[in-house]
Amino acid sequence: MDAFYIARQPIMDRDNRVFAYEILFRGHKPEEEIDTGTVMTASALNNLLNVIGVENVIGQHLGFVKITPLFVKRKLIEALPKERLVFALFEEDLRDEELIEALKEYKKAGYTFALNDLHDPSVLDIPHILEPIDCIKIDHEALDEETIRRIVETARRQGIRTVCTKIETREAHKRMMELGCDYFQGFFFKEPEVLEEYPIHAETGAILLLWNLIRNDASTDELVEAFEREHTITLQLLRFINSPFFSLRQTVTSVRHLITLLGRNQLSQWLLVMLFAKETQKEGGNHPLVLMVINRTELMVGLLRLIEPDAPKSKEETAYLVGMLSLIHLIFHRPPREILRHLHVSDEIEEALFEGTGLYGQLLQMVRVIENNDVRKLDRIVESHHLSPEAINRLSLEAMKKVNAFDEALKTMEG
Repeated sequence: MDAFYIARQPIMDRDNRVFAYEILFRGHKPEEEIDTGTVMTASALNNLLNVIGVENVIGQHLGFVKITPLFVKRKLIEALPKERLVFALFEEDLRDEELIEALKEYKKAGYTFALNDLHDPSVLDIPHILEPIDCIKIDHEALDEETIRRIVETARRQGIRTVCTKIETREAHKRMMELGCDYFQGFFFKEPEVLEEYPIHAETGAILLLWNLIRNDASTDELVEAFEREHTITLQLLRFINSPFFSLRQTVTSVRHLITLLGRNQLSQWLLVMLFAKETQKEGGNHPLVLMVINRTELMVGLLRLIEPDAPKSKEETAYLVGMLSLIHLIFHRPPREILRHLHVSDEIEEALFEGTGLYGQLLQMVRVIENNDVRKLDRIVESHHLSPEAINRLSLEAMKKVNAFDEALKTMEG
């Protein structure tokens, strides 16, 4: 295996907080599914641990990785950090009695194992098969609800947690919640519920007002006065900006200081980030969505730098804004074009978001391919822009590291 793409997908708890990440490896060849092939893991996980660094990929969370029986039987697992990883095997692998015995010994030594994407519930009837298992991942698209209910009940009786996978809609998430699943994997938050008459919160309106003042070149005195009127937002923003995420050399003590230190563009960017964080708290703490915003904006700017190394700062700022605005409709119960009217964005940005045209529209399409780890399309991007899988991996890794740091910074806004 000459090259691979690395990605991750969040696994959320019942409060929509990140519990873990599934770490995904896809071979450079489109047909090469490393996760499910027998050539899995030795080289890929070596890269994860020794080249990339597991903490850079999963931060402070757990990481789920798929492995093969040979990985256990040849004791390669002993070179991996058992405190950080959950090792997932497929149901057909767990029919091997010798493997089950080996897993039981490793479990006693502190390793954690998952049954990956359960399709055939009859496997649970095999004696002792669940003894080494701490978590069952259920493919909710492959099973009916009554079967899922029985699996969840069986798991709960034995103290095993369940992860429901391929959750792509809010309705599916709601139904699996009702069936008692513990964790959820998928992009269920990508489909907004649109309610034309849903009001914009007063605090949200105040943040939008401040954002527009900055973007419309209000004087520093006008900005200071406006921020001072919104003292609650200002205090929260100052606390947020002073968190370790920003690595500032000096503590920001006032709005005027903030404008001088960060500049208007960065201040406007972080106002929108704060808007995402505040709104998602009101919507039940959809924490992964805020992290997805950071990931997308980092990828947008990073891709621009790869493709146009001499791009001016103004282009980077627009790329960042397009990445952020591409997700903003998910936190409001309103059509996306209506939300953008409140922000008074340019025609170029609207066309990028809705028609996918122009440089920024192309960048946004590329980012979505990277997020979905679509190997065939990734290879076409790599080839057409004379990049490499390594360049995409470096970009993805830097975005992951930024998201991990931001994940910790968000705690300063909670409570």
